Amino acid sequence: MCGRKKVTCFTKDNIMKQTDGLFHQVFDEIAKEYPEIENEHWIIDIGAAKMADTPEAFDVIVMPNLYGDVLSDVAAQIAGSVGLAGSANIGEECAMFEAIHGSAPRRAGQNLANPSGLLQGAIMMLTHIGQTEVAEKVQNAWLRTIEEGVHTYDIFKEGVSTKKVGTKEFAQAVIANLGKKPSTLKPVSFSKNSALQLPKYKRQAPAAKELVGVDVFVHWNGSNPDELAQKIQQLNNPALTLSMITNRGIKVWPDGFSETFCTDHWRCRFKPTEGNAITKLNIIQLLTEANNHHIDTIKTENLYSFNGKAAYSLGQGQ
Repeated sequence: MCGRKKVTCFTKDNIMKQTDGLFHQVFDEIAKEYPEIENEHWIIDIGAAKMADTPEAFDVIVMPNLYGDVLSDVAAQIAGSVGLAGSANIGEECAMFEAIHGSAPRRAGQNLANPSGLLQGAIMMLTHIGQTEVAEKVQNAWLRTIEEGVHTYDIFKEGVSTKKVGTKEFAQAVIANLGKKPSTLKPVSFSKNSALQLPKYKRQAPAAKELVGVDVFVHWNGSNPDELAQKIQQLNNPALTLSMITNRGIKVWPDGFSETFCTDHWRCRFKPTEGNAITKLNIIQLLTEANNHHIDTIKTENLYSFNGKAAYSLGQGQ
């Protein structure tokens, strides 16, 4: 790829509107600070398909942790093996480096595991702490070993590889190649300024926060949401009105579908009675009333708006 470098964001914000939506929003905000870098956004499912089919279309991909944990392994496997890739976790005050796959306990003690992932993590650590000459020497020795066809079981291929080796033998081959450079693969040359320099985090001014409702989660063994609504509406709290009941994320009251399968976990959303503002004391009073009526509340979640924008998941049709 030529031209400007590109950073791509993967999220599922068409469904995970609050969590992934915030991630996408912050990505767009940060992107404006770096106009020299091209940026784009993909929904995670089609983005993953594109990455598997055409990985060269991407330079850098950022995404929430769960997606990154999955797709980083997929990307490594596309390159040949999960055992090939290292990872870096870099913060303002400290950093941690490891093989992308973790400890691989199923391969422990068998002299089978590909040590390349851990070695790549170590190379990133060396560049991060300024030992770029050492990192360059180790990386070129590793590339030389790979191109010579000395391979562990996970990347060994008949007709391409020249020798199948174990963990120890692969490490010894890399050691023997220290000071050499690859002849087919491109040798690396690290800048002395290869360490990632993170800008100091600056907290933004807080948005105007307003309490606009509460979700009360109830454990109830019934199956008819109309019955539960009747029980909930008996609670005497003039400041709050039951506006919606959901089950498994689906609105079941009012105007729910009788075909909806309901579990014993119900979300009851209360909004301010018209003309009223609510306080946390109103919520405490509501929970007290629920306890007096033997309604088993599991937890609550306060609903807020920030700068007038709802910061909670809406119900169906809202």
